[in-house]
Amino acid sequence: MAIVSDSTPKQPHTSNPVVQFLRRHPAIWIAVVLWVGSNLFVQTVAKMGTWEGQARYFGIYNLCQWDCGWYGSVLEGDYDRAPHHDGTANWPFHPAFPLTAYPFRHWLKFSLPMSMVLASKTALLFAIYAFIVLVREQGDSTADHFRAGSLVAFNPYLIYAHAGYAEPLYFALTAFAFILASRRRWISSGITGAFLSLTRFVGFLFVFSYAIMSLREGGWRKYDRTKLIGLLLCPLGTALFMLYMYHLTGDALVQLHIQVAWGKTPGSPFDVLWMCLTSHHWPRVWGVMVLGGFAASAWLCKLGKPEFGVYLALAIIIPLSASYWAIARYIWWQPPFLYAIYYTLKRHAAWWPIYTAFAAGLSAFMVLSWFTGHNFVV
Repeated sequence: MAIVSDSTPKQPHTSNPVVQFLRRHPAIWIAVVLWVGSNLFVQTVAKMGTWEGQARYFGIYNLCQWDCGWYGSVLEGDYDRAPHHDGTANWPFHPAFPLTAYPFRHWLKFSLPMSMVLASKTALLFAIYAFIVLVREQGDSTADHFRAGSLVAFNPYLIYAHAGYAEPLYFALTAFAFILASRRRWISSGITGAFLSLTRFVGFLFVFSYAIMSLREGGWRKYDRTKLIGLLLCPLGTALFMLYMYHLTGDALVQLHIQVAWGKTPGSPFDVLWMCLTSHHWPRVWGVMVLGGFAASAWLCKLGKPEFGVYLALAIIIPLSASYWAIARYIWWQPPFLYAIYYTLKRHAAWWPIYTAFAAGLSAFMVLSWFTGHNFVV
C-alpha cells in the first residue's frame, strides 16, 4: 500500500506574539523602518555639511532652532504675560506639541533642546503610520505601504519633522482625525480634532471636514447626538486656548495680533500670492507651491474627497493671508496634499523616480540650509 505524503511545504510556525502582531499589522513595522531611515538621512546630510560647508552640527540637539526655542519657552515657563522688548511673545505657539516634550524634559531629564527634538521625532513615527493607514484604500500591499510612508518620512520639507517643530504632531493628528471620521467613530474623531486645534490655529478647520463627512452619512435627518457631540468637540482646543489667552492678556486673539512683531499683517491671500509670483527666487517658488496646493485641493474635490479639498484650501488661505514666509511647510505638511501626490503617483508609476529625485534633493538642501543659518527655512 503506497503511502501518500503531503509534499506542500509548511509555513514555519512561531508563537512569538510580537512577530504575529507585526505580521497582522505590517504598517507598524514599515513605519518604524522608514522612521529610522528618515533619521539616518537627516543625520548623515547634517554631518556631511560640516565637512565642507559652514554647517554647525554636533548632535541632534543642534536641530532645535528658531521656532523650536519658542515652543520650548512654553514648556519651560508657560506663556508670556507681556511682549518682550522687541515686541515678540510666545503666544502664537499652541500648547499641544510642547506638552508632548514634557516626559523627555521632566521625567527623563534631557536638556530642553533635546526634549523638543525628541518629541518631534517621536511624532514623526506616528505621522508616517497614520498616513499609511489613511491611503490604505488606494493599495494595501507592502510596496504600497512603503511608497505611502516614504512621502512623509522623506518629505521635501523633512527638516521640520526633526527640528522640534509641531509639524509632525499636527500631521499625525490630522490624519487620525480623518481616519476615525471615515470609520464613523464620530466621538473619537471629534476628540482628535480637539487636540488638533490645540496644536495649531488652523486645526479648527477640521470642523468643516467633519461636517462634510458626517452629513454624507444620511444628511441632516440622520444627524444624531453622537455626530453633533463630535462636531462640537472639533474646535474645542482652539476655544480653550482663546479663553486662556483672554484670561492671560485680555485678548482672545492675541496669538494672531502678535504676528505683527514678525512682520505679518492680515490682508488678501491673493494679493500675497500675486506678490510671490511676480517676485524672484524663493517667493516665486513658494507661489508655485501655493498654486500646486490649490490645484490639489480642486482635484481632491473632483475625486470625491471634498473633506480633503476644503481642508487643504482653507489651511493654505489662512496663513497666506498674513505672509508668504513659512507657507511652504504649511503646504507640504498637510495630509490631503500628500494624499493627492500619492494618488497621482499611484496611477503614474513612471513619475516616482522624478518625484523621489525632487524630494531627496530639496530635503537635503533644506537640512544643509538649516545648519548654515539661512532664514528662508524658518
